[in-house]
Amino acid sequence: MTDGQMLLAAFVLLYLIECLRLVPSTAWMAVGSSTSGWSTLRPWLRLQIGSGSPLLLSPLPPMQAHALALPWLLVPEPEALRVRLTDSMSALVPWDQLALRAEETMLYLDATNRVRLPTKALAELWQQRLTEWHALTPDQRRSAFLKHARTTLDTQTASQNAAATAALTRSLRRCATLHFMWCFGVMSALYHRFGDSLAVLAAAGVLLLLQFIQSWLFLRATRNSALKIPHRRWRALGIAFLPQLAMRAFDVVNLTTAAEPPHPLAWHGLLDEKHWLQHARQFWREARYVPGWSHNETLPVEAEALQKFFRHAGIAEADYDPPSTAQLPACPRCGAEYQSGITTCSDCGGVELRNPAASL
Repeated sequence: MTDGQMLLAAFVLLYLIECLRLVPSTAWMAVGSSTSGWSTLRPWLRLQIGSGSPLLLSPLPPMQAHALALPWLLVPEPEALRVRLTDSMSALVPWDQLALRAEETMLYLDATNRVRLPTKALAELWQQRLTEWHALTPDQRRSAFLKHARTTLDTQTASQNAAATAALTRSLRRCATLHFMWCFGVMSALYHRFGDSLAVLAAAGVLLLLQFIQSWLFLRATRNSALKIPHRRWRALGIAFLPQLAMRAFDVVNLTTAAEPPHPLAWHGLLDEKHWLQHARQFWREARYVPGWSHNETLPVEAEALQKFFRHAGIAEADYDPPSTAQLPACPRCGAEYQSGITTCSDCGGVELRNPAASL
């Protein structure tokens, strides 16, 4: 490889590294814009790093805006705090063993359990909130959680915040798209055609000019005091001289927010209706169908919050909890079918099966 090819390969590698983000393993990312529509990204759950997982943001142009959402990670139950560690794994921390400590973006709950949150401010907020919940009665904790859930399921606020973020970073994303095409398209073609020449040097000068423009756009977009971006001016300096930072400058603005992330179902109206309903059914099954569901007198607190949300949004029960079409006893949580005589699902921790004739 020539020196120029090695430099291009280094740029590609650094750019892909800049597209990676370490997020909570349960995080959801909306990607898109008001004109192109929105879709979702999930982190790579097979790899766990410090209670988080890597997520590759959309690397190819046209550059898209990103918005973060989190399901309910910490849910109060009568005797313990339920901690959602991954999509399929949770833990219970008894209230009398709770030992809260926030360090940067990590919230430590006891000697073994911890959760990663998007920002340091959010970790401190949850430390304060759990301290308040600890002093309440079980009924008061349930009411406090339902109030919190109602806030995170505000569809209007979630859609407005995503649209506002996309509008705020529109110029940054357009410049980043031009920057990407110039760096990996025009400059690569010029180097292949002319090698080490004045034409390539002039193209590098244009690339540097684009980085200066992006740095100015970044400073202009983040001058709002509500966006507390650490080391803002130092970041702008890096954007001015490092191509990979310039091409992903809009991510810093997209993913820096003082607001608490919404629940993924709050993106109702933002996402395609078909895909949103699939996510709604998934969250409902996980919340409603827990061990003991068939004889519990009350809904689990998460299921109660979701049921109120669906009713307020006008979603029919048959849409988010369709009746089973299985011919054998089936798990209402994962859908696995079993032979007659088996009453619980071994994959879901003992969730009672639903008989073919049952319809809920």
